[in-house]
Amino acid sequence: MFRKLRWKFVWLSSIILCFVIILVSAAVWWTSSHTILSQTVFLMEEIWDNDGDLPWSWDADFEHRPYLALNEESIYETRYYTAVYDGEELVLGDMNIAIKEKEAQRIAEIVLNKKTSYGTIRPEGKRTLNYLKGEKEDGSTFIVILDCTSRYALIRLVMMYLAALWFAVVVLYIIIMGKFSGRLVQPFIDNDEKQKRFITNASHELKTPLAVISSNTEMTEAMGGKTKWTESTTRQVKKMQSLIEDLVVLSRLDEMQELALSKTELSALCADTVEPFRGVIEESGRRLLCRIDAGVSAMTEKRSFQQLVTILMDNAAKYCDKDGEIEVELHSRNRGRGARLTVANTYAEGKDKDYSRFFERFYREDVSHNSKVAGFGIGLSMAKEIAERLKGELLVEYAGDKIRFLLEL
Repeated sequence: MFRKLRWKFVWLSSIILCFVIILVSAAVWWTSSHTILSQTVFLMEEIWDNDGDLPWSWDADFEHRPYLALNEESIYETRYYTAVYDGEELVLGDMNIAIKEKEAQRIAEIVLNKKTSYGTIRPEGKRTLNYLKGEKEDGSTFIVILDCTSRYALIRLVMMYLAALWFAVVVLYIIIMGKFSGRLVQPFIDNDEKQKRFITNASHELKTPLAVISSNTEMTEAMGGKTKWTESTTRQVKKMQSLIEDLVVLSRLDEMQELALSKTELSALCADTVEPFRGVIEESGRRLLCRIDAGVSAMTEKRSFQQLVTILMDNAAKYCDKDGEIEVELHSRNRGRGARLTVANTYAEGKDKDYSRFFERFYREDVSHNSKVAGFGIGLSMAKEIAERLKGELLVEYAGDKIRFLLEL
């Protein structure tokens, strides 16, 4: 159990780390892209203001934008071209860029149809271009298209290196956490062992006084006959003995190793486990209906499966309504590679119950614990753990005045 807890902690923390890395990487990419766009928009505005020419000098306006990482060399590194649309024809201006005129014309037409005044486009190929367009005083539309391929390529290269670095960090984190996670769960292990020791010691200590009380009660009945007081004492002693046995079983269940699962024929096994309950059920005026298909088999462990079916049948017998019925069904699933067991019983009072908590240890719907039905809320918790050890799933649902437990193997 704690081994699973360790690895759950490792994987959960690793997933959180990956999520943080993705967020950080996305922030780096967005910031870098936004910076490039801001740089190019500033340069394109200079070109637009100078009717297609980039000032070949470093003036005061550039000095006001130090955060854009522009310098004197930025002017000489800039590759761009312009286009003018007068309402009838789109005419290309001077081209300071390595691109064919026909392709430049096509890109300019794409930009002309864009609704935004500036942005980024990626035509066919690996080229990345930023554009700026606006209306001049004469009513024409002036377009500036600037090549940013090298800038974005640098970002992509940096992001690739970062991705490799982050991958190495995550792998190293998983290895280190896997090695040292045992120390994190050790306090839980120690606490669990103390609880088990307490249960075991308390069980042994309680058996002696219960045995004495039981013997004294039997002696009193032998000497003076049974009374309602001795019968009440006997019932309470049996109730305590049952609780002690359940607690011991529950503590040992946690200590069990992984079960060795094998292909097991379940039809006869299920019928043999259910049939002993028929007498008790029918004597109380209720009905037991069995629909067990022949030849049903699944990967399971024989004794654990019998114990699980016994718990479900005992629960159904306890909570079935007077004059109600209990249904047991066993069918194949996944084309004969698995099995589905259903144990249902009429339970008129179950409409508003909290079924999400039925598998909690010591959970009782009657919070006062004064229910006339015997039990301590341990059985279904044991059934859930057994189902998990059998690599199966145990579910509960309520419909049509019936509570139904479904086991899928």
